[in-house]
Amino acid sequence: MFALWSILFATLCGLPQVATRLTGELGSFASPKTGVKWRYWIQDASVSPDILRSDVAEIAHVGSSGFELLSYQTYGGDVLLDPTDYAFGSDRFVEATAVLVQAAVANHITIDFSMGPNQGAGVPVFPDDVDMEGMLTELAFGSHFLAPGEKFSGSLPSPTVFPDVTNNDTPSANITKLRLVSALVAELVPGADPNFFRVSLVWDTVQDLTSQVDKSFRLSFTAPNNPSVLLAYYSRRNGYPEAHKGLTGSFRDKPGSWGSYVVDHFSPKGAEVTIKFIEQNILAREDIGALAALPGVGGYMWEDSMEFWAQLFWTDAFPERFLERHGYEINKTLPVVSTISTGFAPKPSQSFDFGTTINFSDKFIEDYSDTLTSLYVDYMQTFKDWSHTVGFQFSNQPGYNFHLDVSASAAIPDAPEIETLAILTVDEARQLSGGVHLGNHPIMSSEVGANFGQATSMRMADLLNDAKIQYAGGVNVALLHGFPYSGPYTGCTWPGFTTFDYNFAEMHGPRNPAWNYYKEYLDFLKHTQYALQSGIARVDVAIYRKAYDVTAINAPPFQGDSLFNAGYTYEYVSPENFKLPNVSVSNGRLAPGGPAYKAFILNRQTTITLDAMQRIVQYSKAGLPIVISGPVPNDVPGFDPSGTQQAEVQTLMQQLLQQTNVKVVTDESQVPGALVSLGVLPAVSVSTTVGHYSIRRDVKDDVSFFWLYNPQFGAQAFTLTLRPDFSGTPFLLDGWTGKVSPVALWTKDSQGAISIPDISLASGQNILLAVSSARTFEGVAVPTTHLVALDSPAAAVGDDQGNLEVHSTSDGVFAYTLSTDHTGSVSVSLGGETTRTLDGWQLSIIAWTPPTDLSTENVKSVLVTQPTFNLTQGLVPWNTLKGQANTSGVGTYHTTFQWDDHDGTVGVQLDFGSVFHTIKAWVNGVQIPTADPTAPVVDITQFVVNGSNTLRAEVASTLLNAVNAAPGVETLGNLRIVKGIIPSNQNYGLVDPVRLIPYGRATIHV
Repeated sequence: MFALWSILFATLCGLPQVATRLTGELGSFASPKTGVKWRYWIQDASVSPDILRSDVAEIAHVGSSGFELLSYQTYGGDVLLDPTDYAFGSDRFVEATAVLVQAAVANHITIDFSMGPNQGAGVPVFPDDVDMEGMLTELAFGSHFLAPGEKFSGSLPSPTVFPDVTNNDTPSANITKLRLVSALVAELVPGADPNFFRVSLVWDTVQDLTSQVDKSFRLSFTAPNNPSVLLAYYSRRNGYPEAHKGLTGSFRDKPGSWGSYVVDHFSPKGAEVTIKFIEQNILAREDIGALAALPGVGGYMWEDSMEFWAQLFWTDAFPERFLERHGYEINKTLPVVSTISTGFAPKPSQSFDFGTTINFSDKFIEDYSDTLTSLYVDYMQTFKDWSHTVGFQFSNQPGYNFHLDVSASAAIPDAPEIETLAILTVDEARQLSGGVHLGNHPIMSSEVGANFGQATSMRMADLLNDAKIQYAGGVNVALLHGFPYSGPYTGCTWPGFTTFDYNFAEMHGPRNPAWNYYKEYLDFLKHTQYALQSGIARVDVAIYRKAYDVTAINAPPFQGDSLFNAGYTYEYVSPENFKLPNVSVSNGRLAPGGPAYKAFILNRQTTITLDAMQRIVQYSKAGLPIVISGPVPNDVPGFDPSGTQQAEVQTLMQQLLQQTNVKVVTDESQVPGALVSLGVLPAVSVSTTVGHYSIRRDVKDDVSFFWLYNPQFGAQAFTLTLRPDFSGTPFLLDGWTGKVSPVALWTKDSQGAISIPDISLASGQNILLAVSSARTFEGVAVPTTHLVALDSPAAAVGDDQGNLEVHSTSDGVFAYTLSTDHTGSVSVSLGGETTRTLDGWQLSIIAWTPPTDLSTENVKSVLVTQPTFNLTQGLVPWNTLKGQANTSGVGTYHTTFQWDDHDGTVGVQLDFGSVFHTIKAWVNGVQIPTADPTAPVVDITQFVVNGSNTLRAEVASTLLNAVNAAPGVETLGNLRIVKGIIPSNQNYGLVDPVRLIPYGRATIHV
C-alpha cells in the first residue's frame, strides 16, 4: 500500500505534465506523443510483480504510448493452474492489475482494461447465476409435424439445444430455463418432405398460437386440413463460456473460481453485469480505480472482437424493439429468421422457410438484423457512458462477425478498433470508418500484426506494411499484437509464454533479438500517427451501404478500382449514420464539420430506407452532388406489407432524379467521370494510371496533412497533385528523422491545386506532406521562393533554412525557373565518382540460443558469441555460413571505405539493398537515420569525411531459426511442433550488395 500511495502522491504533484500529455496535445512532429500501443498478455495472475514492471518499462522504452491488459487464460480453453487463485477477478489478479497500473504511471503511459478475460466478452459469474437476465441469450426452437386435421393436445415440442456449447473445450453453464417466444402452426408446401433438412411452409397459412399456450407450455388445437408443422420458439441463456472455472469447483467468495461467461451484447443489462463486476471486484480494490482515473493513466475500457455464438442471437426486449422499429410482430417470421447463421454456432439438423410462397423472406432477415444492431448500440452506449464516469473511454471491435450494421456500430465507441486478421483490406476498413468519422471520433485503432503462421518469424517490414494498410483505411493508432508476459510460466519452455500455440504473430518484446532495435521503427509509426491524429479526417465521397457484417474482398460493396485509380478517397456510410448530429449539407459538403464529403454515391442499390431517401433528397437540394451507379433504388429493404414506404421512396426518387446535381451512370467504371462532370475532384491524385491510397487530415483552416501510400507491386514515379482548398505552401515530413522541410519544386494552378513532380515510391512505401497557409509550419519558415521548373533528371531539395539544392546522379547543366520568374542554370558534377559496392566485410554474430536445460523455469536466451567471419565471398545469408544453419541473433558488420566530397560538391547515399528485419548503422561512430525497409537508402553526406571512413551495421534477426532447432519448445503444455505452424528457416543478415551512390550537388542562391 505504501508504494501505491507514494506513486499516487507523486502523480498528483506532477499532474500538470501528465494532463498536458493526454488532453489532446499531440506534441510536435519532431517530438510527437502519439506512439503505438501494445496488447499485453498475461496467461493469468501467476506472475512476478518485478517482471510486470520490467515489461511495462520495456513497452515505454520503445516509445509506446500505452498497452491493453488482457488476461489470456488459454483463449478460454483448458488451463494448467487453478483459476480460483489466478484468473481474472481473483485476489492475485487484482494485485497484478495494481502493479501494472502503478507501472503505467511510473512510465508515463496509459493502461487499457479488458472488460473480462480472454476477449473481454464476459466476466466471472457464479455458475448458478448464469441463467439470469443480462447473460448471452439465444432463440431455439422445436418442431412437431401434424397430419391433416389432427387434434393436438399436449406439450409444445421441446427445442433443440446444445448444452455442450464450448469455447476451446471449456464447458458451458448448465441452463435449464426456457421462455416461450412464439408458437406457430403452418402448412407445408405441397410435396414437401418432412425428413428433408429444409422444409418449406406456406406463408399465408401461418397462424400464431402463442396466446393459446398455458404456463406449462401446453396447447390444444386442431391442425389445418393439409400437412402442417407445429413450431415452438423459446429464448434461453446459452451459458457460453469465456474462461474456465475453478478446477475444484466454484466458491461464492472466490470470483476466480466462478468461470467467466459471455454477457448479453444486445441489452444494457449485459453491460451492467460487466460493469458491476469490474466496479466491485477490480476498481474498488487496491485503489486501482482512483489511480487509473487520474489524467493520463486509464485509457480505455476495451472489448476484443466478438467470437462467441448462439443459435440465433436474442434478448428479452427483442420482440418489443422489433415491433417499435418495423411496425409488425416478429413471431410469424421466425421460421426464416432462424435460418441466419451466427458464426460457428451449431444448428438443428432441420430448418424451415417459406420457399417460393413469398419473395420477400430476405426482408424479414433485414428487419431482424436492423433490430439486433439497434440493441447492440444500446449495449455499447451503456458501456461508453459508464466508462466516462470512471475516468476511461470506451473502445471495442464493433459489429463484425455478426449480422450487424458495422458502420452504425462504429459510430458509438470512443475509439472503434479493427484488426488486420479479420479486416484484411482497405475497402473492408472503410466499411467501418464512415461510422467512425460521422460519429466524430478522433481515434480509430487497429490490432496490427496478428498474422497467421508468423509467430517468432514476423519481419519488421511486414509489421510496418500491416500498419500502413490499416492507416489507408482510416486507422490512426496501431495497437501491436502483441507483447506476452516475459517471465517463466508453468508449462512454457524457452522462449516463454506464447499465445495461440505458436500459430499467430507475434511474440514481441525482449525475448526477440531485434527488440532493442524496435524504437526507430516504432518512432516512424509515431511520426506518422502524429499527422494522422491531427485535426479532422476529410474524405472525398461517401457511399451508401445498408448491409450487415463486413463484405469481404471477393465482393466489395463498390466493385472495381475506378475510384481508387482516379485518386478518390471514399468510405461507406449507413442510413443510421445520417441520424447523427451535424450530418447535414453546407457549402456543398456533407457533414462539413467532419469528413466533409464532396459527393454521395448510391451504388448497386435496389433498395433504400425511406428515412435515408428523404435525407438524400434534402442533401441534393442543399447542393450535394449525387451519383447513382447501376439500378435506381425503387423499394425499401425491410418488410412493407402495405407498400406505402415503397411508393414514397419511388416518389422521392423521381424528385431526386430531377436535380441538376444528380447523375445516373451504368456501373462503377463511369462514376469518376460523373464526379468530374459535377465538379468533384479528389483531394489527392497522381499522374499514373494506377492508384495510390491517400489520407487527408485538416487542422483548422490553415493546415492539411496528406499521407500517400503505394500498394502496387513495383515502384511508381509520378507527379503528385494536392487540392487543400486553401492557398498554402507544401512541406515534406520525414517520418524516419522527424524533420520538416519545404518542398523545393512545385507549382500551383489557378484553382489552388499544388503539383509536385518527380515523386517516386517503392512498393509499400509512403510519403507524408503538409500544406500550410501560415508563415511557419512546425517551426520551419515558409521560404521566400521555390522552384517551379527544373530540367530532368535533376532533383531539387529544400531544407529548414530555405536553401535550395539541385542533386543529380549524372553530370550536367540544368536549367531552372523560380517562383519569382527568375531563370538560371546550375552545373552539377560527380567529380569522377561512380557507384561502388562495398567489400572487405567482417561479421560478428551473437547467437541467441535456448538454454541447455529446456525447462519451464528458464525462458531467457543464452547469448553465445560466434567466430568472426571474413566475408571474402561477399554478403551471404547467415545460414550459409559454417555452423550458423539455425542461428538467430544479432550480427555486426564492419567495413571501411574511402571518400572524397570534392569540396562539398558531391554527396553520397548508402544503399543497403534489402533489410530482412531490422538494421541500425553508424558511419564513423555516428548513428545514421534508420533505413526504410521498403527503400533502404540513406543519405550519409553529413556523416562521411574525406579519406577513410568506417561503417558498422547491426542487423538483428527474428527468433525463428533458433526455435526451429529446438523441437522440445512448448507453451502451456503444448509442443510447438504438434500444435503450431512451423515456418521454414529464414535467410538473415545483409544479403544484397551494399553500395555507395554518389550524386552531384549545387546550390541555387536565392
